Formats: sequence, structure tokens, C-alpha cells
Amino acid sequence: MKIAIISMMLGLTILLSLSIVVDDAFGTFRESRDTIKISQTNEYANYVHFQPEWKSYPRNLIVDVTTTWEREIIPGEEEQSDITKHGAKQRQNGLQYVNSKPVVVVQYDYRDCESQWFHYAKTGLDFIGYSLNFFEENTIPNHAYSDEYQKQKLQNGFAQFVPICTSKESTNYEYTVSVNDDTIGFDVYFVPSYVQQWYYFLYPENFEHYSNEGCFANNFQKFSGICSGVDKNSGLLIVVPDELSRPMTKISVNLVET
Repeated sequence: MKIAIISMMLGLTILLSLSIVVDDAFGTFRESRDTIKISQTNEYANYVHFQPEWKSYPRNLIVDVTTTWEREIIPGEEEQSDITKHGAKQRQNGLQYVNSKPVVVVQYDYRDCESQWFHYAKTGLDFIGYSLNFFEENTIPNHAYSDEYQKQKLQNGFAQFVPICTSKESTNYEYTVSVNDDTIGFDVYFVPSYVQQWYYFLYPENFEHYSNEGCFANNFQKFSGICSGVDKNSGLLIVVPDELSRPMTKISVNLVET
């Protein structure tokens, strides 16, 4: 009887040891799996409807964003490009306050960085137009009014934060911003976080941005720059005056991780 009990205990001890070894082996395997980098493109558009408190009312603003970045994935777990998830199904309407004035923001498509997708409304003409724009000037200053006047105008202006996508703690980004309204200019800053959108207007003494050359620009209608060493939570802050002249003003943003 004693022999049987001892044999049973010995068997349980061996099974437990094997379980620990196997679990540790799989744990080590999971931790040691190599990742690969893939080039991923994400696109989305934010539509901003200005309310009566704004001088730009009843005009609208669209911020059209394309981000190309290096995503680290485990081989075999990458997602396929998805053009079946139409933006209209992902639309989110919300009332927000920017510079203490209300706007209704309609956010389309996937603003997160995890899934690869393309704007459902893009057409071949859009891509042809983008290719043609590649050969245009990368920097167009605003000649409609002075830099000093721009500072005054932006005190009552509107700001939009555009986050980056990255798998790194710190990275570099090349970017181009343009506006299709030739009566205004924009300021653009690479900022460390979303909160800077609120600091810009409400607490200007606390406003921070990356100050290296290429990380910011003032009073332009089109600007291209390269900003290095930006944090994973950073992004572009684009500020425009509250003086839109078109029924639908469009700000185009192209971000490329380098």
C-alpha cells in the first residue's frame, strides 16, 4: 500500500515538473519570436462644422490625413488591407469646444493605428492628384498678410491635433501640410501630446512644441518639414484663423515615418 502511495506521489511530481518545463519553454518561445517591420498606410478625415459662435460659421473644415509608418508585427499575425469597413459605418459625431467655442466634429474611418485601411471615398483621381502634387513646391508662404497679423488672427483661431503612428518610443517624421484657401495661412507644430491643443489657447504659457528646425512653421499655405526624435504620443498641431472663406476648406496632411 505504501509503495503504491509513494509511486503515485512520484508520478504527480514528475508530471508537475514536466508541466513547468513545457510552460517555461513555450513562454520563452513566445518572448523570443522575432518581429518584422511592414510599411503601413492609414487614412482618415475629420469634418468640422463651425457653430454660430465662430466667425467662420456656417462654413466647414475637413482635415484629410494620410500616415505611412513602419509597424512591427509578429510574422503571420499581420492583417490584410481592409476596404470593406466603410467610413460611414465608423462615423462619430460629437460636440467639442476648441478655443472655448463649440464645433461639431464628424470623425470618419479608423483613427487608431492598428488596422491597415484606405479611405473608402478615395478614387483614382485622388491618387493622380497626389502624384502631381509631388512635383509642386513643398513650401508656400502665406502672402495674404504679415506674420505679425497671423499671430493676432490665431488668438481667436481653431486648432486640430493630428497624432502619429509608430511602434517605437521615439521616431522621426517627414510631413507636408497644405490648405486650399489662399486667403489664410496656418501655423504647424510638432507637439509632444494631444493636451497641447488646449494649452495653445487656454494656457499659452504652458504650450510646448519641438523647436528644432523643420519641427514647426508659421504663416504658410503649404509647408514640408522633417522632425526628428519625437515621442510616440506626439503629433502635429495645425492652427488656422477663424476666417475661412470657402464653404468647405480642406487641410491636407501627409505624414511619413523615416
